[in-house]
Amino acid sequence: MKLDNILLTIEYDGTRFSGWQRQATDPSIQATIEDVLREFTGRKIVLYGASRTDAGVHAKGQMANFETLPKMAPDKWARFLNSALPRSIRIINSQKVAERFHAQKMAVSKVYEYRLMQRNCPSALDPTVAFYPMPLNWEAIREAMGFFIGEHDFKAFQGARASVLTTVRKITRFDLFEEGNGLYRFEIEGNGFLKQMVRAIIGTLIEVGAGKRSIESVQSIITSRDRRQAGYTADAAGLCLVRVNYSHDGVFSGSEKAMPVAGSVAF
Repeated sequence: MKLDNILLTIEYDGTRFSGWQRQATDPSIQATIEDVLREFTGRKIVLYGASRTDAGVHAKGQMANFETLPKMAPDKWARFLNSALPRSIRIINSQKVAERFHAQKMAVSKVYEYRLMQRNCPSALDPTVAFYPMPLNWEAIREAMGFFIGEHDFKAFQGARASVLTTVRKITRFDLFEEGNGLYRFEIEGNGFLKQMVRAIIGTLIEVGAGKRSIESVQSIITSRDRRQAGYTADAAGLCLVRVNYSHDGVFSGSEKAMPVAGSVAF
């Protein structure tokens, strides 16, 4: 029997998880969802996620696909999974996509946000925001952000024990929004990100804003390809995967073209 290829749009609070990828002992987002799928289908299900978010990192628009026998209508998987998953993981949408579709391999860009509250203590109500207790020069931070735009070797911002074929990535957009009451939101889009890359970039920018390094030093840090030259790795609590973008033809084929992937497909 032909298998359905089901695409999920997933939202999660990663505070109490070891990250997206299944771990030997610690709880992960992937393992939690896969275990529910296995319980229901009676067979091992592999969930292919678009991004391997780290421990403590959140998502509004993680994308993942899996293959299964057509046991129910594709749009019913979201409701079923939500009935069995912990409250910290929600399936926003489920739908059938092209047989050849792969959530990670066919992504054309990803958008992350980093939320930072400039005040003397963390938020008691929102675990998905980081904080910084000292004054920051936000104009200097904005200026330094420009050095990251474009295609660069980002090895200086890669976390330890990472293994990739290349450390070259292209950043197409990097914005900063002031949202009031001391809350700032960075939004960065690129064709891919290295392990802890966004958090290392944010940590470096915070050090620029705190006067611990110059704006111009950012360029030399990138050129150095040396992680020791860059800033600290910012708290995982503030980082969130917002959206994964795909080309239309990469997701759909035939009759599936009429089915939208809300907020995740670039047309």
